[in-house]
Amino acid sequence: MKKITLIFASLLLGITALSAQNAFVGGHSAWTIAVQGGAMYSVNENRFTYHENGHGWDLVTPQGSLAIGYEFTEGLGVRVSVGYGKNASACNSRQTSGGGFYPYTFKSINGFVDGTLDLNGNYAKERAFRPRLYAGIGLGHTYSFTDPKHPWQGGFMTTNNTVFGFRGGFIAEYDFADWFGIFADLCGEAYRDNYNGLQPTKEDQSGYTGYAGFPLDLRAMLSFGVIFRINNK
Repeated sequence: MKKITLIFASLLLGITALSAQNAFVGGHSAWTIAVQGGAMYSVNENRFTYHENGHGWDLVTPQGSLAIGYEFTEGLGVRVSVGYGKNASACNSRQTSGGGFYPYTFKSINGFVDGTLDLNGNYAKERAFRPRLYAGIGLGHTYSFTDPKHPWQGGFMTTNNTVFGFRGGFIAEYDFADWFGIFADLCGEAYRDNYNGLQPTKEDQSGYTGYAGFPLDLRAMLSFGVIFRINNK
């Protein structure tokens, strides 16, 4: 976990440093405001029970976010985003007498600082299509858990959590003008294991099925949004 944290922190700092060194390359910098929303797929402990009980689509839930950024050049930028989502998870069934299905949902507010890289480079102002990569680090806060009605595991859940997270993604943006565009955003996020209120021990992970083999809760998201750009020349 520490190695992963260092990798993402180094990547973010590197992008920021390059941005500062290359500021105003091509005579362009800009503040940006983006609003987006779409679908999210939750990957937590015991998610297989949704599929086994015919509720696989319940793992797909809505999410949305707002981001404010600064593009130092046409190629490099930094942004801060805040997102809200409804997440799905489940308690243990295979080690529960009689089996059963014990789903629950919870809400989340997540904040990230991302470094962005436009694959067009620093001299592509005339291109309407802007493919971009990004990576970031942040925090996730989860709350408002519903009752899974599990006979024993519910008592071990933590229902108000703030945890470290990191993410990476790809943005396909199309600009209709230098101040306005639309985009699709494909993102993967990872959080410390108690993001969903459950934190299995190493003994749980090695001795029982249904648990992730690493200390992370995951989310995959597909969003669509609009971006407004205020140029400084």
